[in-house]
Amino acid sequence: MIQRFFTTTLGQIIAIIAVSSATTFFLFLAILSTLNTNLPPPPPWPWPSAYRIAFVFESVLGAPEDARAAIVAAARRRDFAVQLTSSPVVCDGNTKDAQTLQSALRSKFNHAFSEPTVRSCGSGDPATDLQALLRLDGRTLEIRSGKPGVDQFSRLTLPLVGALLFLCVAVTALSAWAVWRVTGPLRRLADKADAFGREIVLEPIQEEGPLEIRRVARAFNLMQERVTRSMSDRTRMLAAVGHDLRTPLTRMRLQLQAGKMESLRSKLLRDVDLMHSMVASTLSFLSGAFDVEEKEWLDLSALLSTLCDEFEETGARIAYEGGADIRFFCRPNAINRALTNLIENALHFGNRVDVSASMDGTQIVLDVVDDGPGVPAGRIEEILEPFVRLDPSRSARPGSVGLGLSIVKEIVEAHRGRLELHQRDPHGLIARIVFPA
Repeated sequence: MIQRFFTTTLGQIIAIIAVSSATTFFLFLAILSTLNTNLPPPPPWPWPSAYRIAFVFESVLGAPEDARAAIVAAARRRDFAVQLTSSPVVCDGNTKDAQTLQSALRSKFNHAFSEPTVRSCGSGDPATDLQALLRLDGRTLEIRSGKPGVDQFSRLTLPLVGALLFLCVAVTALSAWAVWRVTGPLRRLADKADAFGREIVLEPIQEEGPLEIRRVARAFNLMQERVTRSMSDRTRMLAAVGHDLRTPLTRMRLQLQAGKMESLRSKLLRDVDLMHSMVASTLSFLSGAFDVEEKEWLDLSALLSTLCDEFEETGARIAYEGGADIRFFCRPNAINRALTNLIENALHFGNRVDVSASMDGTQIVLDVVDDGPGVPAGRIEEILEPFVRLDPSRSARPGSVGLGLSIVKEIVEAHRGRLELHQRDPHGLIARIVFPA
């Protein structure tokens, strides 16, 4: 369990932070303990020694003669030698430490004793190297003291070590919490991705966390939506094409069983062309080949006028009305296909089709209006979906698999436009394309 935890991003980052904090902690202790071992003594020097000398002097001075020897004996320590003598051996050293202690004694306790003398004896023992001589009733109080040495661990006090340890632990804990907050969205994203491989249809993942993770979540949601839509479209495509191919295949089978090949040749070719048209239309929609075409400027008014003329030559009742020189930066073949599909759809359901185009400065509006039966209320959005047809019989329009309006919608949205369907009074349908000018 622990080994698995340290294979995760959270575990590895926590390990890195913990090791870094521990290394910093021990490195700091090592620096304090080994660097600058000749540091000066703690800030109170020389006052502890000065107060101690003054206390012993005042105690001996205030005591009767017969009690002074006992006081002197009681004041002796390993680092504090005291004796009351008539002929002291005066040391001849005059170090900076001796001068500092003598200055402290004279400035603070000059009222208690006069002209204290401090010398350095050079004894080699720092605990009793300094000699303080104080005159006392014809004799001399000799005190041997010293300057406190600096222990290499004197600065490693419990508060300091505790503060360093608390700092390292706090940094590790807060860093772990921050990393957990950051990796939380990644864990949920990984769970969603794993579940998506099994269930396909899932709720979108919440976009949270840092900017990069939100972008990954947004990309995952878009990918999930596209894959789900693609799988749904392919499922409907297989059902629709399988249903539509059954009729011509059955007809061809019956015709072949009849055995009259010469008379059935044209019918077989017509059925083959019909199946080819359905398969080609389906593959074209699924491939989305219009996205790879290069964009260029196109005169929409000229294109619509040309399309209407071509349909009119086949006997269709169609007319174009609109402004001239409506230019649009687009993929020409894709736009041509979308407009052709709209017009063919209108001619199939209506007897007359009116096509118009206009531009108001901010958008381009193209209308294809027919006088057919229109679309039942509530089913306008439905017919924009792939492989959906409202024909009462699926064979009512040979070669169609219900992709005409879906292809138009895909092309229009790829050009940042929108396709709208509106009921026309008293009957008919208005197919409107709106592009940004």
